This record gives sequence, C-alpha cells and structure tokens, in this order.
Amino acid sequence: MLKNKHIHNQNYSFSLADNFTKNNESLCVITDDNDQARYLVNELKLILDEDEIIYFQENDILPYDHFSVPEKITKSRFKIINKDFGSKNHILIASVKSLFERFQHKDYYKSLNNFKINSKISLSELVNIVESLNYQKKANVENINEYSIRGGIIDIFTPIYSHPLRVEIFDDIIESIRFFDVESQLSINTISDFSISKGNSVSLDISSINMFVKNWRDYFPDFDERYCPIFQNIKNNSNTEGYEIYYPFFFKQTVSFFELFCNYKYIKFNNLDNEIDKYKKFIEERYKDEITDKSRPLIKPSDLFTGIDNISAFTKSIKLLDIKNMDINFDSFKALEEAISDGRFDKNNVVLMSSIPSEVEKLKHKYSISGPLLKSVHDAKESISIMYGDIIRPIYDFKNNTYIFHKENLDNFNNQFDQIKTKKSKNENINIFNKNDYVIHENYGLGVYDGLEIIDADNNYNEYIKIIYSNKENLYVPLKDIHKISSYHKNKILSDVQLDSLSSSKWKNKKVKAKKRAIDHAAEILDVESRRNVAHSSSLKIDPQTLKDFEDEFPFNETPDQLEAFQAIKKDISLIKPMNRVLCGDVGFGKTEVAMRASFISALSDKQVIIIVPSTVLCEQHYNSFIKRFINYPITIKKLNRFVSLKEREACIDQYNENKIDILITTHVVFNNNINFNNTGLLVIDEEHKFGIKQKNYIKDKQANIHILYLSATPIPRTMNLVYSGLKEFSFLQTAPSNRISIKSFLKLHTSQILKEALSREKNRGGQCFIVQNDISKIDNIKNEISNILPNFKVASAHGKLSKNDIKKVMNDFKNGEIDGLICTTIVEMGLDIPNANTMIIINSQNFGLSQLHQLRGRVGRSDRQGYCYFLIPTMDVPKVSRNRLDAVIKHSKLGEGFLIAQEDLEIRGGGEMLGDKQSGHINDIGISLYLSMLKEAIKGTGNEDLNNDIEINFNDSSFINDNYLPSPTERLKIYSRINKSSSFEELEEVNKNLIDRCGKMPQETLNLINNKYISLRLFNTGIKSIKSNKNNTNIQLKIDAKKSLIEKMIQLASTNPELYSITKDNKFVFKFNEIKSDLRRKNVNLLLNEILAV
Repeated sequence: MLKNKHIHNQNYSFSLADNFTKNNESLCVITDDNDQARYLVNELKLILDEDEIIYFQENDILPYDHFSVPEKITKSRFKIINKDFGSKNHILIASVKSLFERFQHKDYYKSLNNFKINSKISLSELVNIVESLNYQKKANVENINEYSIRGGIIDIFTPIYSHPLRVEIFDDIIESIRFFDVESQLSINTISDFSISKGNSVSLDISSINMFVKNWRDYFPDFDERYCPIFQNIKNNSNTEGYEIYYPFFFKQTVSFFELFCNYKYIKFNNLDNEIDKYKKFIEERYKDEITDKSRPLIKPSDLFTGIDNISAFTKSIKLLDIKNMDINFDSFKALEEAISDGRFDKNNVVLMSSIPSEVEKLKHKYSISGPLLKSVHDAKESISIMYGDIIRPIYDFKNNTYIFHKENLDNFNNQFDQIKTKKSKNENINIFNKNDYVIHENYGLGVYDGLEIIDADNNYNEYIKIIYSNKENLYVPLKDIHKISSYHKNKILSDVQLDSLSSSKWKNKKVKAKKRAIDHAAEILDVESRRNVAHSSSLKIDPQTLKDFEDEFPFNETPDQLEAFQAIKKDISLIKPMNRVLCGDVGFGKTEVAMRASFISALSDKQVIIIVPSTVLCEQHYNSFIKRFINYPITIKKLNRFVSLKEREACIDQYNENKIDILITTHVVFNNNINFNNTGLLVIDEEHKFGIKQKNYIKDKQANIHILYLSATPIPRTMNLVYSGLKEFSFLQTAPSNRISIKSFLKLHTSQILKEALSREKNRGGQCFIVQNDISKIDNIKNEISNILPNFKVASAHGKLSKNDIKKVMNDFKNGEIDGLICTTIVEMGLDIPNANTMIIINSQNFGLSQLHQLRGRVGRSDRQGYCYFLIPTMDVPKVSRNRLDAVIKHSKLGEGFLIAQEDLEIRGGGEMLGDKQSGHINDIGISLYLSMLKEAIKGTGNEDLNNDIEINFNDSSFINDNYLPSPTERLKIYSRINKSSSFEELEEVNKNLIDRCGKMPQETLNLINNKYISLRLFNTGIKSIKSNKNNTNIQLKIDAKKSLIEKMIQLASTNPELYSITKDNKFVFKFNEIKSDLRRKNVNLLLNEILAV
C-alpha cells in the first residue's frame, strides 16, 4: 500500500528513464524509503521494458527482530543476485535500509551446474548434491530449501525459481523436468534444463554450523549457550526464526550492498543523510530495547550492520539526478478534470489511469471513449486516453508531450500495488489420521491409530491400517475398509476416554442406542425438510445480460470458487423450494460479492432482500459497500442499526413494509421490530456464527418460504452438523489471492517489549496495527502503555460505547493512514477491511473463542505484505480449554483453514444437538463422524448401495503403495482414501494421473491397487458382491438382487462352455482359468465383464 506523500510536480521517473536511455550503463537508484521505491517501479514499467526494472525489496523485518525475512523476499533477492543479465542494461531500485544490511559474497548465491533432459545422473547423485547444499528433506515440498523423494522423482525448491522443480530420473537419465504448484503438488509446465543454488541466505551445513558455534562462543564468552534457544537450534541443524541477528557468525566474511552490486552506476534523487541517520538511530534504539534478554545475546550494531561512516561516504559520492520538474500540480482528481474541461491540456496528450476497473469504465463513459483501453503510454495519440494500471505519481513525457495521471494517487487513495490473482488453497476433505489419534472403527469402536504396517500373507505383501484397542489388542484393517474408520472428535473438557475392547459387546450396545437416536433425529429433520419441500418461495430470475453487466462491474477477477458458489446459489434461488445454504470461506475470500450478486437478482426480481449483520460497524461498512456496488442501478438500499434514530427507524420499517426499500442492511435490531417479510425473497445472515439460538430460531421461523444464505469463515458446530447431515446446502470458498501470504502467528506472554517490537515493525514498514482489548475499561491502560514505549506512535480507540460520529471519525482516520494503531474491541472481527493493517495484537487471547481468534487474525495479511498475529496471554498458566483453543489457532495458520478451525471447534466444544441447544451424549459415545453417517442413512432410508462398502476385489496378490514409491505414511493414507472415495472412472483416473505426476512410473503393486478399484467401479449396481481370484479359478459372488440380464448371460456361458464356467448353489459364478500371474487374471476378468455386463 502506498501513501501519497511525494511532491506531485517532481518528474522522478521520466527524468530517470531519460538518463538511462541516453547512457549505455546499468543504474542503481537509492530511494528514501520503500514507498518511493515501489512508486518508481510502477512508473518505470510504463516507460521502459519491464525486464529493465529490477526491484530489490527491503527485508521487511526490524533490526534485532524475532522473525526472519519472509520467504517471498528471500526468493526475490536470490533471483536478482543470481540472474545473468549479460549485456542487457537495467535499473536496480533499492532503499536506504538495504544499505545497512550485510550479505554473503555473490558467489554464494550463484547456481551450480546446469542439468538438462537426457543428462546422465543417478537419483542418488542428485540427492547428494541437494543435501550438500543443506536442503531439508520433507514429505512434501512447500518452502524454499526443501526437497523430497518419491520413486524415481525428486522435488526441489531452489530460491532462483518461482516454483519448485520436479525432476524425473529413470535408469540414471533425466527424463523430465517440470515446475509444480506448491498448493496442489501437481506439475504446471515442463522445462528443458535447470540449475540449483543454495537454498537459503544461510546454509546450515556442517562447516557453517561449526563456524557459527565458534564465532558465537568467541563473541559471547560470558553467556551460557545452554540458555540461548537460537544457538541450540542452529547447533542441532534446525532452522529458527530470527537467526539473522547472528548472520555474520555463519561466514568468514560478509560484504556490503555496494560491494555486492559493484558494477552499477549509482544515482539518487535527493540527499540521503537524514534517512541514513534516522535508520541508524532506530538500529541503536532496537539494540537497547533487546539487549536485556539474556537468552538472546546481541551482536553490537557496528558488527552486525554496515557502518554509517561507510554508508555516508558512499552515498555522498552518488550523483544527484537532474530532475525535470512539471509545471502543474493538482490536489485532487476533480481539480485535474476541471483543468481538462477548461482547456488546460488542449495542446497535450493526457493519459488518465486507475487501478479499479469500475473507475476505468466511468472514465471511458465520461470522456466518450468507445475503443479499447490504452495498452502502452507510448501509444497515446488522442487528447484523452484511458488506461488501467497500478498506482503511480504524475508523469510528464517531454518527448511525446504526454501527461500521465492516476486517479487513486491524486485522490490520496491508499491502494495495493499488485493486481489480485488467485490460487487454490490446499484444503482437502479427506479423513486423515496422525499416529496416536483417537479413531472409531464402525464395527469395533474406539481405538488408537498406530500407523500403516505391511503384513506378509502367503508371500503376498499388503499394507494395513493398525489400530490399538484396550489391553493392547491390535486390529489390522484392510485398505478397502478405510471408509469404516473416522476421527473421534473428543470433547476435550471431558475426562480421558476409555478405549473399547475387541472382546467386549459394549461397543455394539452403544452403537444400537446411537442408531435409535439417529432414527428419531432423522424424523425431526425430515419433518422440517418436508415443510420446506411443500413451501413455496419466490423463483428469482433476471435477464442474463443484465446480470452479466452487473458482474462485469466487479473490480477484481472472480475466483473459480466464487463462480461455482454463485452458480449454485443462482440455481437455488431460481427454484420455488426455499434455499438453505451455507457459504463458508476465509476472511477476504469473496463471500460478500457472492451475496451481492444474489441480492441483485432478488432486487431485480421485485423481491426484497434483508442482510443481517452482527455489529453496527459492519452494518455501516456493508451499507457503504452495497451503495458503491449498486450505484449504477435503481435499487434502494437502507440501513437499520442502533445509530439510526427511533424516528428514522420507524420510517425505515414503514418504507420496507410498503416495498419502497429493495435491500435492507440491519443488525439484530431487526429481531425486535415489526418487519413484514411477505415480499422478502432473500435473507442473508452474515457472520452467522455471531448469532445465538434465539436469533437462529427467529430466522428458522422464516425459512419455510424465504431463500436463506448464511455467510461465515468459521461456522459454529451446530451449523457444521446441519451441513454434515445434509439439512443445509454447502459452498466452500478456498481460493486465496496469490499475493496473500500465510500469517505468522505466535503465542506470547504480554510484555511491553513484545508490544513495542510488534508495533515498531509495522510502523517501520509503513503499515498499521490492530490492538484488540475486549475489556473497554482497560483500553486507556493499553493506550498509556503504548504512549510510554512509543511516543511517536499515533493511536486511537474504537468500541461499542462510542457515539456514531466518534466511531466514524476514528475508522476514517485509520483507513486514511492518519492513525498507526487502532485499539478496539472485537468489533474489528466483524468484517473490517484495512489492507494496510498487517499486524494484529490480541490482548488476553485466552478469553476468546476459537472462531473469534481466527476471525481476528484474518483481519490482517490482506495484501501482499507478510502479516503478523500475536496472541498475548498474561501468564503461561491458562485454563486447559483456553490453551487447546490457542494451540488450535496456531496450528491452523495457513490460508483457507477456517473450515478446519470450525472442525477443531466442533471437537473442542462437542457436537451438540442439530435442532436444539442440548449436548449429545450419544455423539460423545460413538464419535460425531459415525453418528452423522448413521443420521444420513436414516434420512435417506435403506436400500441405497454404498460404492465402497459392498464390493470386494481380491486377486490374492500385493496391491498397495510401496514406501519407496511414496515414503510418507500420511500421503499414502491420503491416496488410499482418495482411491476408496472415487465414485467414477474420471475421479479414479485423476488420482492415477496425479500419483504418476508426483511419484513417477507405478510399480506393479500400485497398479494392482488402481486396477482393483477400476473393476469395483465397473461392478457398481450390477448385483455382483465380490470377485475373488487365485491361480486356479476366479469366483464371482452374486447378490440375491442381481440383475436378471446378468444371470441369464452367466447361465448361457455355463451351459455352452461348462468346462470353463459353472454356477454353484450359493450364487457363485466360477471362471476356471489356471494362471499364476495376477495381472493376466485381471485382464481376463475385465474381458469377461465386457461380455456379461454388455447391454
């Protein structure tokens, strides 16, 4: 995010570009700060070729920080230093802060040998190279400096590439080189060659570690290394956050920025002395703050950073760029438009830019431009041209007589740099267990999962799931029965559970009782569902072109999940059966836009919309967002909350009841007023987890004839249960913007030092902070604490007891960057969007619910900056339940894990009743997964054949995934589960392709596993119960209800060829075929099935 604090009439970028094109040399520009650098990057990309602009980012951490440099920045720097520019001149852009850093010699960053397709190298040789560079072996590669091996494939994430490498080797020859996506773990494109560099800015090989240990001990002779966690971690070859405070200890010698980039001509726009002195003082201040921590002894600033005398001497020698000033200066975009109208630019070309698509369309309409948008400023031939692009300062191109202005810049609009792209988050609905997890086997009860184990039976090796029961009884479950096992969501408030026994009937009795309750429960659900089925809601439909026009005004690209969810909702509301759908998605994943589109359809179908939100602040924000989004349409939008006067409230309700309001955005006050729902077509419940049973029952009373859409990042357990039972439809947004980074989350004791560090880091990089204190009486205490430790840190507070005007003023000041930190209650949880706020501090976090903690964390990290979230507690001695919640939110800190948080909340808080507020003992007895399975069966009734349960395929051979092919037991379990759940040939083929992509050519036993499932899918709904084959014959067991046509064909085969086929009295069709090779037997069985299953 940029703050418009630079002088408008300084033509920085054109002057620099002009200098660059006139001189045949590469330039390095040193700017005052990061903002100026990023402005410059955006501007130069308009004037020069993009590959001529290189941006060396600041490291994004504080001096003596407890955090490490974000991986995204490390990768970017590696690529810059490692890149071979050849004779191509370019401009390197960096800020003053980077001048203080120390670096390893350039050779350290350089890639090693180049490897090409058909190069001769064994897998073990390539592994040795990777390990010599100290890459860390993992089951799946997700971060730089990691590698993994599966079969004949090695994955490597070297920082010189944007994506990790997948190299496939067969018979000591490189057969394929591909990049793959970290999230999906699937290949995305092939390349012909690759190189490998060091994996990180510090390589923890033996020599580096030894050098670190020696230097640390020499530098800190009076400190006890046993009490320094960073020292211990590095000594034990473990990466640790904040190791940069000891960076020089890893190397014999480090170099300065100037020495690293010595082949450049340096340029500056102004005297840098003030910025250099300011940052030097900040380093010294940080040193004084942190030196008191005896577990973290610090290197002196003069030994950790480049000396200020060297920096000052060098920057004084840098040439000042001769900047050509512009002869105009506008305070706002409106002032510019008035100048255009007055003919100020009649003799010039003018390019008007915006980074918001809807604003671009408005500009095109205002200036009557019907043609395509301008793609390059060099093509500006008209008096007025419109262009879409990132935020820049005003530019005047003297050569082409062209002025370039950006709307958001002139309007002082804080805007993100990068256009939002999307990527798929890795969220799989697969029931995976970790070793020692409690699990439920539907036939044997509660046990402990003990991993996967290969067992030899008659020289046939197969993998089994091992579960330990009471008295150390072991159960080995065949892979085909993986669907019978589910995680046991134990209510952690309860005492420890008792394992079931394989030799006891207690489990059977529990199951019978639970099944009876499930049948009763199903009757309740079916009663509600039957009332909905006979109810008639309005069918909401509008002209497709009108809807498309509205969709096209959305200022971002929709994610695939948004499109899929909206299509489902559009279909739902077009039916007369009332919609009852939950839309789940993390904060910032696009739930509101989906709701807006549904509201648009309802409003233009002459049906009213009510949007219920849990807070006045969110009501105000939604109201403003809806007004802006619907500005081009004749739709009346009103709001109703506690800041609306009684007179206005009554008038608003009357207008709604008279059908004069199309969309009403309201808080819970709607529950206490006489709203007439007769013409309401759509009810949207935002942040549904914030409403209680009373409000839910009010909503439930309306659901008989109104379409209802629930929005939440973390649905409450009761809603989750309704989703699982099928009573509510479910859509899941799991696609995150690609420039979003998972938030770094930490549980810390509340100290003034932690507070100072967190706030300083954010202010230092031009960002803002949320400080959540839910006790209003203690807000002033926090404000005073911050004022004492950081006198220049501008802070304000917002909470529910402030007046409407006070809250508005504070929020506007915060949005506009006038306030560094906002101290607030959990009103911030309910949907406030401030992209420049990327640090969240939660005071007394032990007092918050799990979904609250996740929602609060989701308020930061909403741009391309690294987000930080501090969960502060007064003492480590917090209640067990609170600690479980905090541990859970720390564990699930990746993007898109709100749904997992909800599942964890279900586990911690217990299942609860689906249709009431009582706790359910039967769920605690048998586990919620099994109970919901019983409930689904009871709702559907009997007679539905389960794809997975009934059909057994056994060729008496090995059919499993070898640990050489896929070493990780967790990953094997995922694949087994995917295979088991495949309900179509397309799904099975997808598993097959993905497995080959990730692991290479399949060994025979894995092919057998896939082929067994293929045969199983062929037999679905045919009446064949099992196929069991050995070297002498193959037995096909029929069910009583086998298809008549199938039986007739079998009888015909047995009668015409009795030597080969026969039918036994117990409904068995026998294929007498002597063949020891099981793959040939499978082939013959498939040929037989072709014949007997043919229509």
